[in-house]
Amino acid sequence: MIVADVAAQESLQQAWEIALARDHSVLAARYQEQAASAQQASARAVSMPKVTMDAGYLRLQSEPSAHLSLPAIPALKSLSLPFAQDAAGFGLVEMTVPLMTSGRISAGIRAADASSDARHAMTEVAVADLKLAIAQTYVAVLRAQHAVLVADSHVATMRQHAKDVGELNAHGYVARHDVLATEVALANALQLQLQASNSLNLAKATYNRWLGRSADAALTLHDPELSSDFKTPLAELTATAMTRRPEVTALGKQAQALSAQAASTRAGHLPQIGFSAGYAKLENRYLTQDKGWYAGIMMKWELFDGGLIKQQSSKLLAESQAVGEMLKDSQEKISLQVRQAWLNYQEASSRQLLAEKAVAQAEQVSELARERYRNGLASNTEVLDAETRRLQAHANRYQAKYDLTLSDIQLRYASGSLAQPQP
Repeated sequence: MIVADVAAQESLQQAWEIALARDHSVLAARYQEQAASAQQASARAVSMPKVTMDAGYLRLQSEPSAHLSLPAIPALKSLSLPFAQDAAGFGLVEMTVPLMTSGRISAGIRAADASSDARHAMTEVAVADLKLAIAQTYVAVLRAQHAVLVADSHVATMRQHAKDVGELNAHGYVARHDVLATEVALANALQLQLQASNSLNLAKATYNRWLGRSADAALTLHDPELSSDFKTPLAELTATAMTRRPEVTALGKQAQALSAQAASTRAGHLPQIGFSAGYAKLENRYLTQDKGWYAGIMMKWELFDGGLIKQQSSKLLAESQAVGEMLKDSQEKISLQVRQAWLNYQEASSRQLLAEKAVAQAEQVSELARERYRNGLASNTEVLDAETRRLQAHANRYQAKYDLTLSDIQLRYASGSLAQPQP
């Protein structure tokens, strides 16, 4: 019988937590999300009052002056009157507030909000993709571990049978042919054992790489618990996926952001009205007042720009429509993913029940064949065939078991729940 090692040192949830804390793609996505949040705050800041201060010092070659000519007064016929100094300092404190921008600022804020939401969804995409990749390597290690157990059991059984055949041959009860056939079968079993061991080492190395460990780091994993229910109607799972999959959210928000950017750009052709007020100081000994307060309302209306704003807006609208088509394509692919994962879950669940029964039967058949051979009632070929079926039955059981585990995780991924925090 094959007995699995049930000692557990690391769960799939722990593996996810370790990987999420160090994976560069997830960390990059989170930094991009922070950048989008900063851009969101920046878009809102555009509508707030701005206070600026300007100061400087100006040196001219000579004092600016005006030529004064009064023919009626000969003394003032060619007189120059200075009106500014040739060197002066100046300072200005000004506040400006946008009053009406024809929707340019509000559309920009909507675009930034949608971009921030899209970036958050992309972070969830990175998290879900990483979790799926970790789960696949995690399950690959479990498969490889149990493949080693199956191979070890096969070798042990063949060695015992080879011992039995050798003893029977020594007493003249069986032909030399049985000894040679059994030795060949044992050699094949040892090859399978080596291949299984190598596959396990490769699977462990891949898993450890994801978690930032050395390739030969020791680890012991235990089977994750199943959380999906294959009895849930497919239509319900598909509808859930359309609302929870972060790819759908990301593409939808990207389309909204581009549409809002187009509206903001179009508003550049409409009137822009703002208010400004401030206090200015200019060193000028020729002025009776060289400082003072001021206030005013300004309007800017760009009447013609050679079609620049129109083309920029058209570009953004086309990009929005392109993202909309990508969204439709993504929804179709997600629907197919849900169906595939749902069907695979049902198949693996049914296979597991059949495989468990087949293992019990194969064990009995193999043991019976060896007993009958020892009593001279069965041929060596029957024993080897029975052992081959026993080996295949155990392999099928573990394949079905971990196909079910993996399809459970893939169903959670397809339906959009894998990126959600686990309790």
